Formats: sequence, structure tokens, C-alpha cells
Amino acid sequence: MIDLSADLAEGAPDEEQIWPMITSANVACGGHVGDEHSMTEAVRRARRHNVRLGAHPSYPDRANFGRKSMAMALPALRTTLIQQINALRAIAEREGVLLQFVKPHGALYNDAHKDVVLAAGIVEAIREVDPSLAIVCANTSEMATAARASGTSVIREAFADRRYNADGSLVSRSIAGSLLSVDEAAEQATLLARERVVIARDGSRVPVAFDTVCIHADMENAVERLRAIRKRLGGSE
Repeated sequence: MIDLSADLAEGAPDEEQIWPMITSANVACGGHVGDEHSMTEAVRRARRHNVRLGAHPSYPDRANFGRKSMAMALPALRTTLIQQINALRAIAEREGVLLQFVKPHGALYNDAHKDVVLAAGIVEAIREVDPSLAIVCANTSEMATAARASGTSVIREAFADRRYNADGSLVSRSIAGSLLSVDEAAEQATLLARERVVIARDGSRVPVAFDTVCIHADMENAVERLRAIRKRLGGSE
């Protein structure tokens, strides 16, 4: 089995069923959603299911679930990211679980994919919390470039349930067909595992270097996608 990851503690109704089927979790830590209770429950589930724990910080925008870009001064952004990561880190330490990585959420993840200054600011915030923390992002992201330049480990991310563009970016959620069906996601995960490629929206084959494959827990039929993917990859359902 490859490393299967999910963005969790975001209030999805089927989250409890997802934890036993993944090996890494990106846990919301207050920027777009999340509080002491949700983070504590997530950390305990990570410990119970032996799942690697990561923080999932966001623009401080609970009203829009962190899915709209925000114009923020870098010092203010770094401050909120540090606060969010530290909130989860403190709970993890209390519960005896190691926080291992950070994956920015939503619009912040997408904006920093191409914004050199923003990407560097995110990496600086992570290193201020703990230089041993890795960052989760696409291999082609400016975040990966900034991380490598600073000595921060990169966990390269691919997506099983999202359609790709020919340039390796994700098709916007606003475009029909951007979210893959259960069967399509299982097929894409299989292609990633076997050949390290995806079939883009225009039909081209796009190479994707990855260390982890993400499934979005907030998408409809997320549990069914994970079951189908695990079955196709040779794991249990």
C-alpha cells in the first residue's frame, strides 16, 4: 500500500470511518475550522489507528472555510500559521503523539503553489515552530522549492480524487468534472501507484512525483472512494 492521507477534523460526517483506512492525516487547527475538542479527538484517533499526524493550517477565514484568497501582510500570516500549528502541536504533545508535518489548506495551498513570497513565508512559519516538521505540497509547488532551499523536508502530494490540468495543477472545483467519481478516483490512484502519472483533463499523460496520495474527506462518497482505492491497490476494503 502507498501512503494514503486525508484532510480531517473538518466536520465531515463519515470521518470516523476514514481513520482506519489511511496512514497520514492533515488535521484542521482553527484557521478554517477546528477547536480544542476537534483537535483532541483527531489526535486520539491518530494514536489509536497509528496514523501519522500533520497540521492543516489555513488563512484565518472560518466564514469561507479557507477557500477564498486573502490579502494578508506576511508577518500577520506567519503569526496566525504559527498559532494554528502550535495549537495542534500542544495537544499532540499532551496526548503523546508526534506532530510530523504541515499541509496548508485550501486557498492558501493553491496561492502558495505559484507565489514565491507566500511560499517562503509559509516555510518560515513552519521552521519557527519546529525545523524538523516537513511540508506537504505538490512537487512542482513553490512551497517545495522554498522548503528545499531552507533544508525543510518535503512530502510530495498527489490527489486521487481531483482532476489534473496538463500543467500538473488541479482543475478548479468550480469546473464540472473536477471532482472524480469513486471509480475514476480508484483508477487514478492505481495509475499513480503503477506509473506515477495521471490522465489530465485534456487527455494527456502527466507525470506526478509523490510520496503521499490524498483523499478529500469532505467530498461526497469519500469512504467509498477509499475502500475502492484500497481494494484496487491490494489492501483490505
